[in-house]
Amino acid sequence: MTDPVITAPQQAPVVPNAPGFFSQILNTLLNPAAAMATVPQQSGRHLWLLAIQVLLTTAIIYWFYAGMSPAWLVEQQILHAGELTPAETEQIRAAMAGMAGATPIIGAVSVAVGSVAFVAICAGYLLLTGTLQKALNYGQWFALVVWSQLPALLNILGLAVLVLLSDSPDQPLMLVNYASLNQLVLDLPVGHALYTWAESINVFLVWQLWILFAGLQSAAAFSAKRAAVVVGTPVLLIFGLWALLA
Repeated sequence: MTDPVITAPQQAPVVPNAPGFFSQILNTLLNPAAAMATVPQQSGRHLWLLAIQVLLTTAIIYWFYAGMSPAWLVEQQILHAGELTPAETEQIRAAMAGMAGATPIIGAVSVAVGSVAFVAICAGYLLLTGTLQKALNYGQWFALVVWSQLPALLNILGLAVLVLLSDSPDQPLMLVNYASLNQLVLDLPVGHALYTWAESINVFLVWQLWILFAGLQSAAAFSAKRAAVVVGTPVLLIFGLWALLA
C-alpha cells in the first residue's frame, strides 16, 4: 500500500490592486506613462473624474463672474469686443447691461458644455487614428482623454486661489488665462492681432498634451513617433493656421 501523495493547495495568482482614485490623480500628473496604462481596463472611474471637473469648473467660473459688479463686467466685455465706433459702443453697452445678471450662468454653462464636448470630439479623433490598429474602443479613448485633462482642473483651482487672494472681486476677464503664453511671456495688449491666440496657449495645455502623449504609448501601444504625430498634428494645424490668418 502506497502512502497518499499530499499536494499543497495551489494559490490563486496575485492580482495587483489598482491605485486609489487620488493616487491615480497624482500619478497621472507626475508619471503619466504608468498611470495611463491601466485606464482602458478601469470601469467608470473616469466618469467620477469628469463629474468633479465639470462641477468644479462650473462653480468656480460662476463665482468668478458673479462677484463682479455689473458695470465692471460690461466694461470688460466691451474692452474685448474689438474696435467700435462711439455709437456701437453705446449700443453694445446697453445690450450687455441688460444681460449682465445672466453672464455668470451663461459663462459657467458654456464652459461646462464645452468641456464635455471637447472630450467627446477628442475621443472620436483618437478612435479614427487608432482604427487600423484597433487599439481601444470609443469608451476607452474617452476615458483616456478625461484623465489627460487633469491639468485643466489644476488650472481652474489656480484661478480660484487668485480670486480669493485678490483685494476686489472686480478682476479683468483675462485673469482666467493667467498661465497663458501672453501673460507669462509676450504681454500683448488687448486688440493685438495675436492677442487671443497667445491667450489660448498656456502651461496647462502643454501639460495635458504631454499626458496624452504618454498615455497613447502606454495604454494604446503607439510608438513615440506615432503618438507625437497624433497629438501634435491638430495642435500645430489649429494654432499654426490661426497665427498665419490673424
